[in-house]
Amino acid sequence: MATQKRAEVTRRALLHAAAEVFTRRGYADTKLSEILTQALATKGALYFHYASKEELARAVIEEGTRRFTVVCTPYLDSPTPAFEAMIGISFVTVDAALNDAVMGATFRLITEMGDYRSSETDTFATWTSTYQLLARRAIDEGDLRENTDPDAVGQLLVELFAGAHLLATDNPVALPTRTAKAWDLLLPVLVTTPKVDYFRQFVTRRLPTVGLP
Repeated sequence: MATQKRAEVTRRALLHAAAEVFTRRGYADTKLSEILTQALATKGALYFHYASKEELARAVIEEGTRRFTVVCTPYLDSPTPAFEAMIGISFVTVDAALNDAVMGATFRLITEMGDYRSSETDTFATWTSTYQLLARRAIDEGDLRENTDPDAVGQLLVELFAGAHLLATDNPVALPTRTAKAWDLLLPVLVTTPKVDYFRQFVTRRLPTVGLP
């Protein structure tokens, strides 16, 4: 049991170190030697858990996707109005990307590694389906315009916010402002005029709660 526990501690150290280096360097420029130095691990320990840099990057993506699902679940299971949940998730994701190395690396890796797929996770599909589900509820609740296509809205939001994450790679503290600006421009299109001011205020109230490094 002690050996298994040590192995799990090492695996987690490698995963976290990899996430930090991938976030800082990007996939192509990351060297396994830098990950080993940061994790205080040996090359043998690395290859015991992960056969290659790609396998390690995929493990980061899978863990990041799992954490993203955990972040989203309370919004899906709570009585929070769906459109407020959509805004809330966008800022919780910002917070997690800035303060959770694994989630931050996930957003960068799934962009740099191309069309990522694995047998267990598909980060963009998870993100998209979450927004599409909430968009359908928001239409039923009367917050999204009746003629809105919920699937198209979900896809658009993922593409928009994924792009914001990518553009903020070198200046992550700008991500909350970028996200708020995106909502400011989208709201008049997505919701009826009488509700625009309310949701703009809702977006503004979310900003101070976003933790920065």
